[in-house]
Amino acid sequence: MAHLIREISIQDVEAFTKLLSSIYDDADYMLYNPGEYAPSQSTIISNLERIITSPSNTIFVAEYNDELVGYAIVETEDLERAKHEAKFTMGVIKHYREKGLGQSLINSVEAWCLNRHIRRIEISVVPQNSTAVTLFKNAGYQIEGELRDKLYIDHKYYNKYVMSKLLL
Repeated sequence: MAHLIREISIQDVEAFTKLLSSIYDDADYMLYNPGEYAPSQSTIISNLERIITSPSNTIFVAEYNDELVGYAIVETEDLERAKHEAKFTMGVIKHYREKGLGQSLINSVEAWCLNRHIRRIEISVVPQNSTAVTLFKNAGYQIEGELRDKLYIDHKYYNKYVMSKLLL
């Protein structure tokens, strides 16, 4: 499968909104319930402009046949004591999962972090999302802890693993 991983641009606003809605509507363990992600166009543009113009945050998108099919949002702090750490979230449209896109997004995030001398990368994963847990373990991430009852989905509480990787 030939795909392209690149940083997002403001021209991607409509496609990115569609991508997020699609992933959130299909995902079993993401923050949003199906149909719940419905930001205004101005909110999306404002958030993208903030991230695009920030030297300490970025969004990578996975593109296949001119369609956005995955993303990774990377956020860091400007504070001296915390600027060595990045937290990220990612998602891939269900049809494109387990085809190397997740690993490609992780590789892009790690390269971006290395270029900014970021030592620690952190992500949260629901333990029942065994595909994601395995993906991150295979990429060298370790489970550091478990946050109890972080999500409430279909009348049931779910924990989240905090997973991290040290780069430098």
